[in-house]
Amino acid sequence: MNKKSKVHIILWILYVIYYQLSYIIVSLKFDLATSIVILLNCACWIMIFYCCTLFIYPRFLIAKRYIVVIVLVFLTVSIFSIINAYLIVFFFPDYPGAEINQERLTRNFWSAQIFTFYALGYYFAQKSINQQIEIAARDQEIAEQKIAIAEKEAKIAKQELEIAILAKEKALAEMAFLRAQINPHFMYNTLNMIFERVRKASREAGDIVLAFAEMLRYATSTKSQEDEVDLEGELDFVKQYIELHLQRFHYKVYIDFEEDGDFSYHRIVPMVLITIVENGIKHGVFDEPEIAFRIRATLMDEVFVFTATNKKNPYPNAIADAGQTGIGIKNIKKRLLTTYPAEAHSIEIIDSEEDYTVVFTVNFNLLKK
Repeated sequence: MNKKSKVHIILWILYVIYYQLSYIIVSLKFDLATSIVILLNCACWIMIFYCCTLFIYPRFLIAKRYIVVIVLVFLTVSIFSIINAYLIVFFFPDYPGAEINQERLTRNFWSAQIFTFYALGYYFAQKSINQQIEIAARDQEIAEQKIAIAEKEAKIAKQELEIAILAKEKALAEMAFLRAQINPHFMYNTLNMIFERVRKASREAGDIVLAFAEMLRYATSTKSQEDEVDLEGELDFVKQYIELHLQRFHYKVYIDFEEDGDFSYHRIVPMVLITIVENGIKHGVFDEPEIAFRIRATLMDEVFVFTATNKKNPYPNAIADAGQTGIGIKNIKKRLLTTYPAEAHSIEIIDSEEDYTVVFTVNFNLLKK
């Protein structure tokens, strides 16, 4: 039994009690037979009320079949009035006025028909309440939809803002590079001139100058400013950079570089690999074979993995610009977001007590979708 049914029952009980008390107060006596007759009358009226509210009005009044409504209401009141009169005669044949005649039936009819109007008022009140509830539910649903749309628009606006910031940073970086291009080109030409003169005195020194000049030429080329460059060329650039450091320290440092895979068919964001390697050389210790700077480049099943592991310097404060550790990696992440979707690449940093490892991964399978 739901809450609404309980309320109806309580209200009808209160109505019957009120009817009984009214009779007792007026007649100044309590009569069991009269009380039962009152209960039979109330039962008749209750049946008429619910026949109208649950069957007649919902089915025919809303369809505007007014003649059908009038006929059915008349029949309902007549039938229950007659049934009520016969029940009283059957149970209480000696009750005053307990006879079946036109006057008795007419009195019963007019007493009962009032409840058809009560039912009509209840029907319209219930209909109005239900409409208000439906309107409130629709308003709430619309409000929830507006909130969801606003949240989605806010999320899109946030994403657009982040993309705009990244695009602006990229544009500023490219502009800064263009402004600084004159110096690298001048240095490259100067290094070629130095190479021609130094190689006569020392072939080894000439080779170092030539290697550095080639690196500078690659770094200042227009290709390095594209969104993507050949992966094989980037790895060659890394190998030249490593060789230059080995020559610089007369091969008394240890850098272990290994590669596995065919890198000639893929492209990658420029200057990412060299930044990772440069970060490891700058902040690592690799002066013994056991603690060599380990670099691995693999391409398997269209997934490129570049790993660089270096032993940490126990005296980090002695390193120039030590406070800038990690800035290069942060810049790499920003640059990658402008070119690759988040699910197609990753940069994982493993910072243990003694070692520092950077794992850069690109899934070319996802980039093709």
